[in-house]
Amino acid sequence: AGWEALRNATFERQQAIGWIPETARLTAIDPTMTKWQDIPERQRAFQTRLMEVYAGFLEHTDTQHGKILDELDRQGLTNNTLIIYVFADNGASAEGLQGTLAELLNQNGLPSTVDQQIEVLEKDFGGLSALG
Repeated sequence: AGWEALRNATFERQQAIGWIPETARLTAIDPTMTKWQDIPERQRAFQTRLMEVYAGFLEHTDTQHGKILDELDRQGLTNNTLIIYVFADNGASAEGLQGTLAELLNQNGLPSTVDQQIEVLEKDFGGLSALG
């Protein structure tokens, strides 16, 4: 499936519920972005797990924002409140297109490949199920 499939499904779902106009068209993926089909098979489980962890983060964040909205509603302030929601996150990986287990590697300019990260994850941390 991969991120293109997720991107397409998200766009279609948002159109179906009216968040995006029916006439809107999904933009092309930037040519510098790696296509899912180009991810080596041995790395796909790692990339999938990074997407799952990010989805969990988004779910948690959404729940917390919901608590704010619930409290405004409880206090009777909903109709007298302008809510501007900007979720300006860098996406699943601010550390680069391949993702990382440790953002400090990137911040300190220490290169690591996806295969090296998978090896460390398997050897030292208990595998993909331990990530997240």
